[in-house]
Amino acid sequence: MKFKKPHMKEQFDACPAKLLEVCEAFNQLSLKEGIEPVVTRVTDAVEGESGVHLQHRAVDFRNEFFDGKEKRWLYPIETVDYIVDTINKKFPRKDGKPVALHHSFQNGAFHFHLQIPIVWLTKEEFKRLAKKS
Repeated sequence: MKFKKPHMKEQFDACPAKLLEVCEAFNQLSLKEGIEPVVTRVTDAVEGESGVHLQHRAVDFRNEFFDGKEKRWLYPIETVDYIVDTINKKFPRKDGKPVALHHSFQNGAFHFHLQIPIVWLTKEEFKRLAKKS
């Protein structure tokens, strides 16, 4: 697994255990398909965000990128569907929302968004993250 910016490795390592487990499953599925995943966001703030990244409950991975000439995809669409479906089956949420999404924001790049619900945090993780906010 690579990181878009060096500081993201430290942010990633501070994520809750269940989110790291989801990310490792994503990593293994990517590597199985011959793709080394790239973390593009952990806790860095962006305009219009929901706050889930700031709560250390989500990690984004690159798919669409600009190579200097044109936009390209790191993952073929069949692989995107396979990974999203596999992650969501392996980590089902009781609220019906997916853990894995493949999406973009207006004028943004398509990426994988992995997000865990707050109820998956341990008491210790919840307390630690509550102190940071």
